[in-house]
Amino acid sequence: MENNNARYGLLGDARRLGEILMVANKHKVTQGLTPEKVVAIFKELGTAFIKTGQLLSLHPEVLPKEYCKALEGLRNSAPTITTMQIREIISEEYSRPWNEVFTRIVGIPVGSASIAQVHEAFLPDGTRVAVKVQRPDSYRMMEQDIRLLKKALSVLKIKQLENIMWLVNNALDETWRVAQQEMDFNQEAQNIDRMREILAPMEFAYVPQVYHELTTKNVLVMEFIDGCELSDHEGMLSAGYDLSEVCQKLIRSYIKQWAEDLFFQADPHSGNIRVRDGQIVWLDLGMMGQLSDTEAEALHHCMHGIWKNDVAEFTEWGLILFGYPGDHPCRERLQEDFTAFLDKYRIQSIREMNETGDVFVDMFTIAGKYDLEIPMSLTMYGRSLLVMEGTVSNLDENTDLADIIGKHLAAYAIGEGLAGRIARKLSHKKLCSGARLRYHANAGEESPEELSDRELLSDEEYKILSESGSDVWTGEE
Repeated sequence: MENNNARYGLLGDARRLGEILMVANKHKVTQGLTPEKVVAIFKELGTAFIKTGQLLSLHPEVLPKEYCKALEGLRNSAPTITTMQIREIISEEYSRPWNEVFTRIVGIPVGSASIAQVHEAFLPDGTRVAVKVQRPDSYRMMEQDIRLLKKALSVLKIKQLENIMWLVNNALDETWRVAQQEMDFNQEAQNIDRMREILAPMEFAYVPQVYHELTTKNVLVMEFIDGCELSDHEGMLSAGYDLSEVCQKLIRSYIKQWAEDLFFQADPHSGNIRVRDGQIVWLDLGMMGQLSDTEAEALHHCMHGIWKNDVAEFTEWGLILFGYPGDHPCRERLQEDFTAFLDKYRIQSIREMNETGDVFVDMFTIAGKYDLEIPMSLTMYGRSLLVMEGTVSNLDENTDLADIIGKHLAAYAIGEGLAGRIARKLSHKKLCSGARLRYHANAGEESPEELSDRELLSDEEYKILSESGSDVWTGEE
């Protein structure tokens, strides 16, 4: 049920809507939905639905966790487009034969996703590059299928969705906005350049270079990255990497993105991250999240409130986070729910919080109960954190993501005074310090030891922070 020349226009819309309803009825959706049914339907309806499902997994405020988890799995369901099609797209995009731009395009893709496919290629001077090519007609298919999915849902009247249809429609509108950004490879090229700047202070992190002169809306050309995917534990161990060190520095490069620069990879699964030449390489930067200054400050304080079990701090900043900075008419009941929420996550140490991402799912549930606005930036952050949690757990089960995040968030929650500025300075230095990852190729080189808190600050700064009564980095870890 993929694209053809008769797919668009009034007749094409009618035919495609009929296909959607036929598949939905085949799976008996009016008798009840399950995650398995939804995934099967989206796979059967093809490329645009696969991408839509992936993006809907960003909405735990609408869909239960088990649905979000199932829809995430659609990332591995994209059909492959042929080398001949790849060459045709490139020739059309550059308005000249593909072999005037590349001497060779390797037929087997190195990556295949719902809206694009990546191939290894070579420039005339022999440079090895990665070419990301958008699938034919992705934009029109996505626009049509999301629009018709909304219409199909209004026709089907699925009982499980009756009370939340407005939320579902809002989520689909957000899905279309995010999809449009992902389908503009010029935008992705800008994302890559920005991430290169963000991670430049980290010797152990890297982002590939873009060939802007060869990049268009539908074709992205960048430096080819080999090395080990983050899921390739055996490959990394054979190369001499310490998985614990990789994990610690991966987390630091992730925290810097959203805590300091408010711009982060929204889908940090292991397939989007590689290890090469002693560096952690971030790939596939089409889906990005961005926090406003207010959202970031509120987020830091909310997480700090969870850590300290401070319901007043959490309620005040939680309302700001959800776009309600003044008093709320249901504040008393809301605070009761927030108290129950904090009781659930009551901890003696941040190390006891094993499921950091679940915090956001529960926060979104409370927000939905009181009709609080949930900004897309926050849902993307919550989903990103859930994905990173899985990535870290699979890489090194002994590394505590929550503990590392908690310390850095606490540094931002201290305030704007001198101690707060020093704490944030220390947080930045702790994030960025450190040499390249150790592995066989640099085993004979001297590796500088990680600097202690005292070494990262002047004596005066260390004394001020130690005497401030703050709950972060007042002594050696």
